[in-house]
Amino acid sequence: MALLGLDTAQKRGIFAGYVLLWVSSHLLVYSSRRAGAPPYNPASVVLLTEAVKLALALSLYFAYDAGAPTTTGGGCAKLAEHVSLAPELPLKYIMPALLYCGYNNLVYANLAVFDPGTYNVLLQLRLVLTGLLYQALFARRLNRNQWLALVAITLGCVVKEADKLSAGGGKGPLRASLGAWMLLLVQMLCSVLAGLYNELLLKDRAGVPTHLQNAYMYAASVLCNLLVLLFEGRLGEAVARDNLSALCTPTLLAVVAIMSSVGVVTGFFLRHLDSVLKAVASALEVVFSMLLSSLLFAVPLTPQAAGA
Repeated sequence: MALLGLDTAQKRGIFAGYVLLWVSSHLLVYSSRRAGAPPYNPASVVLLTEAVKLALALSLYFAYDAGAPTTTGGGCAKLAEHVSLAPELPLKYIMPALLYCGYNNLVYANLAVFDPGTYNVLLQLRLVLTGLLYQALFARRLNRNQWLALVAITLGCVVKEADKLSAGGGKGPLRASLGAWMLLLVQMLCSVLAGLYNELLLKDRAGVPTHLQNAYMYAASVLCNLLVLLFEGRLGEAVARDNLSALCTPTLLAVVAIMSSVGVVTGFFLRHLDSVLKAVASALEVVFSMLLSSLLFAVPLTPQAAGA
């Protein structure tokens, strides 16, 4: 673990928690989209998750960062002081919030097409994009071993999907699901750009507590997801009784709880670690997702998957 720069218990805990939470969320979302599961509006799940994240981030801020209420105004006075350190910061979080909004909504669309193992393997194609953009934005060169690892994982993605890519005929799997592949590409771009932008903001404004910066992000995310529902004309569907009943099922409540925790952990991950380690953690998600998908949902563990 020290080779990855995880030289403290805090860093190892953040890294392990991040992997565990994401694997759990992908398995639960896949379960909720299988045949026989009650239908629901995915955007409403994302909106509810972002609202819970916002409440959680503000609670943690007032509990740990606002200080004791020894002066008039208490925690609100400290909040005003922290906001004044970078008053433009909430507006800057609109861009990563839009990107995360796209990413989070596409999780549900893509897991309706791909099983969790395939989905996670394919999503690792973003690793090379992360490496290139990380070097450009942070002016830090990745070493040879890091690039070899990124290329090896990318080749693993190709091996995993070789049987689908080589399917013949005009109606082969690749041609039939071209829209799904394009959505996956868009999701990769949203993930890479949002992660790097968020890391820049977290490290550029180190004087502003992480919990408060997380709150900025989630407030913008709630707004973005509301706009998505309004734009799609599905706000009424989101608050319909059938959809609210589906949201209250144990599986979706677990998704909301886990994804809310992921949001908090991601903020600390990007502040104390970096986007390259975040990509490495995502690669580990692949291994666990494939194994658990095979055990829990009887998803075949093909030779291509094992080779990847």
